[in-house]
Amino acid sequence: MSTTLIALLVIASLVWAWMDVLRAREFAIAHGHRLCAEAGLQLLDQSVAVRRVRLVWHQGLPSVLRRYAFEVSVDGSDRRPGHLELEGHRLISWSLPLAVPPSEAPARPLPHLTVVNQPGSFT
Repeated sequence: MSTTLIALLVIASLVWAWMDVLRAREFAIAHGHRLCAEAGLQLLDQSVAVRRVRLVWHQGLPSVLRRYAFEVSVDGSDRRPGHLELEGHRLISWSLPLAVPPSEAPARPLPHLTVVNQPGSFT
């Protein structure tokens, strides 16, 4: 009886963890779309992928910090890297390239706009 209960708890924990990973990716895509729309960029949906996962402490409680890398485009013909970090499902920081069309791009690489959000200002 107890082994069955333990097995069910393990399976339920695995399902919960998998659903949490999927939900966090959906939040990353939603935040990415919003940030790109505000910056005049196009988020390339299929490029969103988790790059780093670590455990952090927030207000005395453990939380998962995930970094998602993705690619954006200014005019649909280029690909530039960007990333964002989620603590749980809260946006913490992000980095996007500047939106300059390739025809107006300088000869050297463009800098990235990096913003680190103050805790509690975005939810």
